[in-house]
Amino acid sequence: MTIAVVHKDSPEGRAAIVAAARESVGRSEELLVLHVLDDVNIGDTVSIGNIEDDRAALRGEIQSALDAGGFSETKWDLRTTEHDGDPVTALVNLVHGAGVDLLIVGTRRMSPIGKFLLERPLQRLLLEVEAPILVVKEPLPAE
Repeated sequence: MTIAVVHKDSPEGRAAIVAAARESVGRSEELLVLHVLDDVNIGDTVSIGNIEDDRAALRGEIQSALDAGGFSETKWDLRTTEHDGDPVTALVNLVHGAGVDLLIVGTRRMSPIGKFLLERPLQRLLLEVEAPILVVKEPLPAE
């Protein structure tokens, strides 16, 4: 089985990565971090070195979130894809191509109306991904 988490550099994204690490360790399953990149035209202005720098920065963000959550030794892999205007479709394709058994995503805390309406990207994921989805809220601020 594969436990996958959608990467986003935000409090809710970091909470999702920690929750995914907890699930993968508890189930002894592979942890896969998914990230959708903006559309990049390599022949135009972006060099391959810049793309590798971006991926290295992503790896650093992910490892920092794991370290902060107490899962620094957790093994994980990063899969990225590019989108051309529809990041949700690109993410759905990435999930389906990876053979994910559980997808974990982070979301902001919402009001009752916000919960009813959901965020459009999250709603699309819930409708379009065949695998079960665990939605993790961002942690409450420390008082």
